[in-house]
Amino acid sequence: MRAALYARVSTEEQVEGYSIDAQRRAFRALCEGRGWTPYREYIEEGRSARTENINKRPVFKQCIEDALARQFDVLVVHKLDRFSRNLRITLEQFERLSKANISFVSINEQMDFSTPMGKVFLAMAGALAQFYSDNLSEETKKGWHERRAQGLYCGLLPFGAMKGEDGVPIPHPDTYPGLVMAFELAAQGNSDREVAMALNAAGYRTAGNQGNRPFSKDTVRSMLQNRFYLGEIPDGNGGWMKAKHAPFVSEELFNAAQEARERNRKAPINHPAKGTVSSLTGLTYCWYCKGRIHTGVSHAGKKRLFCYNRSKGWKCPQKSALLEVYEYQIEKYLETFRLPEDYQAKILEAHKKLQATYDESEKERARLKEQLERLKKLFTWGDLTEEEYVKEKKMTLRQLEALTPAELKSKALDRLAEFLKNIAKAWKEANQEQRNKLARQLFDEVWVKDKQVVAVKPRSELKPFFQLSYEEWLKKFESTDPNPIGVASATRNLTSPHIEAQKRA
Repeated sequence: MRAALYARVSTEEQVEGYSIDAQRRAFRALCEGRGWTPYREYIEEGRSARTENINKRPVFKQCIEDALARQFDVLVVHKLDRFSRNLRITLEQFERLSKANISFVSINEQMDFSTPMGKVFLAMAGALAQFYSDNLSEETKKGWHERRAQGLYCGLLPFGAMKGEDGVPIPHPDTYPGLVMAFELAAQGNSDREVAMALNAAGYRTAGNQGNRPFSKDTVRSMLQNRFYLGEIPDGNGGWMKAKHAPFVSEELFNAAQEARERNRKAPINHPAKGTVSSLTGLTYCWYCKGRIHTGVSHAGKKRLFCYNRSKGWKCPQKSALLEVYEYQIEKYLETFRLPEDYQAKILEAHKKLQATYDESEKERARLKEQLERLKKLFTWGDLTEEEYVKEKKMTLRQLEALTPAELKSKALDRLAEFLKNIAKAWKEANQEQRNKLARQLFDEVWVKDKQVVAVKPRSELKPFFQLSYEEWLKKFESTDPNPIGVASATRNLTSPHIEAQKRA
């Protein structure tokens, strides 16, 4: 085993005399005790690990790149906060290391992902991260639901609007004329880009938390599609509901703009929007021609999988089929996946440890409360105008509301435990992006033939958990009904025959 050390001190820690040498000594002692060969020591001084942009940490970035190039086998840090002080970044990099089969060891937290059990956790961490973060945000949305029930808009007001004395949005005297101009130009057949250029030329700038910026075709598109201007607000379920505020533009003008924009649209309807991720994106192959399977959209708006080679004119017999047909088969196959209870407990224990390492929410809560008191004093002393005070107070309160209480984190951990027991349930409850993350952690390849998933290639470290459970499930399956779920021929090939898929490929 070739081991590499990543050691870091920030500028503040340098001043306090935090020792790089101590991190080096701990690394060398670990290598000596394990019989590992020290490959390289990546030393980064004067860099904070709080940033989400790893380009600001060049040595860290080089270390990860070398790991992905398989220049060493295990990455060692003295403490997790040396690696990163951002949980999302940590989980993302764990996912990348897992894909490259690189182990990870944190000496201080005694988190050893170089063992078989550790590799399983490392493989699951990235997929479960999305579920974890989504669950943490659930309770923070309750306040928004209450406002919606009262017909009040949630979030920053869009361009052309301002709050009235009673809190209900009204037209902004300075920007409302620009809003009407945008809809009228769109209704006349101007493109989103042309509308943006007209708004910029007239001196208008966008509204929102990104500051006043020039309009682009993207910001214009969002504005022209926003039914807020018809006196509606999102209902929280993907639809719209009547709001307290009055319409800003007439329904005739709004519809005329949409119809004109539709005529201008050039994107083909049988392809999804750029950047769209489906559950099986990047994993699926055609059994006939061995080419990639891509995602498209039917005229009815449903996602379909189609053979890319066939779409280019190759004589491949693979016909397109609805994505949900394949997803159902994957769901049934995932019912065969079982993690032993002792593995589940160890994964949860490691996740708790990881969460505790990065949980500074109570400190942040105290800091924000102190900030509110300071703002009040500054306003009382006359150092802040009323407008500045209200703006800063709202921003601070929003940050305070976003912090998740400990009891909610406990609920999220309970749900995570439930997902570990039943991966198929996690798949069923996930959205398309989450399913893709989960599928990438479980499988290397998914092979389809006509409307069937005929084989998968599980991740090597997870393969035993499929095979052992699958054999028991198949015996029960065949002893009752020869085709109880309608996909027996596909399901029967979803375990060891992935080897056959490799041979054919």
